[in-house]
Amino acid sequence: MKSEADKDPIHRETGKDYPKLVTFAVLHMAQYFPAAFAGVALPFLFRKEGLPLDMFWLLALPGYTRFLKWAMALVVDNFGSRRIGRRKSWIIPCTAIGAISYAALALFPPSLVSVHIIVAILTFKSFVMAAQDIAVDAYAAESMNDEERPIGTSLINFLGGVAGTVGTGAVALVDLFGWEPTMIVASAMLIVAALPAIVRPEPPPPLATQKREERGERPSLWKAFKRKDSAYIMPFMFVFGFGGAFLGSMVGPFWADRGLTLTEYGILSAIATAAGGALAATTTPWLVNKIGLQRTSIVGVVLIPVQAAMYMVFNIMENLPPWPLLVTTYVLIGWGVALYGYAASISRFRWASKAQAGTDYALQSSIWNLGVSSGASISGFIAASVGWTGFFPIAAAVTLIGAIFYVGYFNRIEKLVVERERQEIELVDGE
Repeated sequence: MKSEADKDPIHRETGKDYPKLVTFAVLHMAQYFPAAFAGVALPFLFRKEGLPLDMFWLLALPGYTRFLKWAMALVVDNFGSRRIGRRKSWIIPCTAIGAISYAALALFPPSLVSVHIIVAILTFKSFVMAAQDIAVDAYAAESMNDEERPIGTSLINFLGGVAGTVGTGAVALVDLFGWEPTMIVASAMLIVAALPAIVRPEPPPPLATQKREERGERPSLWKAFKRKDSAYIMPFMFVFGFGGAFLGSMVGPFWADRGLTLTEYGILSAIATAAGGALAATTTPWLVNKIGLQRTSIVGVVLIPVQAAMYMVFNIMENLPPWPLLVTTYVLIGWGVALYGYAASISRFRWASKAQAGTDYALQSSIWNLGVSSGASISGFIAASVGWTGFFPIAAAVTLIGAIFYVGYFNRIEKLVVERERQEIELVDGE
């Protein structure tokens, strides 16, 4: 049974444009696979190289540049070529610079000597790609209607997971072919994955945006902050990002300490990401249609402690379970927990105002990225202090804070967002 918030459609557009949704998903895919390699594989590789856990805060530094998205969004939302496309004006050059940055990493294989150079390159790349991220997210947020959002967001998350599979699976490629060719291929794939969105004509801005521009109004951070719904959304975005990164940033080091080889970890991550992502992408829209976003998220929330228990059991076992059982357990629990993350992602696109989608979504994303960087910065210290068996219950508790907040305040937030969107439509109709 759906909540009242789920039943209250605001947007005039109806129907589903599947080519458009696939284009958005592939465009997000272009962002994810090199980032997955840097964010998931690099911690594993550096742990194998002997980087102490209390030094892993270095690998979190590039993420802090994305906290500046709130300021960059004002530029991205205000400037762009109408002929090329306002969003593509940023997507094209940023993709090129990002690809060059990843190619530059080929010159510096992971080692304790090169860690500072790699972090510097990733920090520069992260700053440039933040502008692309703003344009991509705004493109999706302002173009998807309520009917499209569950499927579109699931496609985005699934292809992001596929990209993550390629990125994390590249650990095995490093083991087989070496660092330099792997990074060159990753750089090329960034460009290839962005091509469908670059070739596809960009639609005109939403009517709410056009009317705002006709009134001479510019996107406003203050307007986004002072909304009643922001009092709930912004704190949630921080704890959502913090909890996910607190656990996620230590998964690679955990498996490294459990003795997996580069190839084994690459295969495990690839299978888990692809299979779990496919299951979550197909079941989330179906569940949302049947029981609504809030109840769909609850299914994932109740499995968060189970996921922590799984890691604890794997840590205390003298030998890991047989490979088929290990992979099956990993996939099924990851799939269940992902329902919470998918539901929250759908809400994020809904919460952004179509009148200033880039600024709204980027502000939310900045707070989320601050949480991500903060969680990744301190997780290594906690793991080093309490050990793996103590770390995972703490990680579950941290993640549950955001999850319970989302479930508990879901209807309140949705009611405020629906009210705000109705006011925006009435303002447009009044003109």
